[in-house]
Amino acid sequence: MLKNYFYSVRQKCWEIIDKEYPEEKDKYSIVKDLITTSMKNGCVILDAGCGHESGIPVNNNINIKKLGLDMVLEDVRNNKTIDFGLVSNINYIPLKNKSVDIIICNMVFEHLHEPERAFAELSRVLKKDGYLIFMTPCIYNIVTFINRLIPNRFHGKLGNLLTCVNESGIFPTFYRANTIRNLRKMLSRNNLIERDLIMYQPPPYAFVFSTIICTFVIRYYHIINKYNWLEFLRGVIIARYQKVS
Repeated sequence: MLKNYFYSVRQKCWEIIDKEYPEEKDKYSIVKDLITTSMKNGCVILDAGCGHESGIPVNNNINIKKLGLDMVLEDVRNNKTIDFGLVSNINYIPLKNKSVDIIICNMVFEHLHEPERAFAELSRVLKKDGYLIFMTPCIYNIVTFINRLIPNRFHGKLGNLLTCVNESGIFPTFYRANTIRNLRKMLSRNNLIERDLIMYQPPPYAFVFSTIICTFVIRYYHIINKYNWLEFLRGVIIARYQKVS
């Protein structure tokens, strides 16, 4: 009964979103554009935190090698979008120094317990002039703020109930690097320099449990999208950094 109710409300909220907050290009497409402009023939791309499907775009005009890294063996084994899979923690990447041209991290940094250690490891395997392209939630966003108030042990069931996300794909969050300032400081210490940064606000999919709240949040999103000085309140940080030495 309760699941049927939430399903009905979700359907109505999605209709509201389609009408009042349509996306010309979603966050994953923006990331893929950054990857595409960074790719070259013969490059090696590592999707760190690849899950069961990689975010590496398909380009039939160039030859690339696609590697995937994740802690979940089953996800790596079932991932048909990579050429070779690695099962490991991001703090210990089983690759040689300066062996990768591009590293992708989609929704990974918020889960890092020791971000400085992870960034040092990412920099280690990245070639000089190579790119780190990532997307991660901004700590000042309303969704992230609420998420931080909820204990990690409840994230899986709540996410499944509200947005139907699979519980197995939800990991503990720490948000220890999730501001522009922290990212710039930590990454620069690891020889990574910012080349592109986009503050993007996705639709309010976390609020599809109430049509009233969903409508209110959409109006709030329109305001923070309108004024650049409010961009720090937007949902995700999308960026491309380059290794300089």
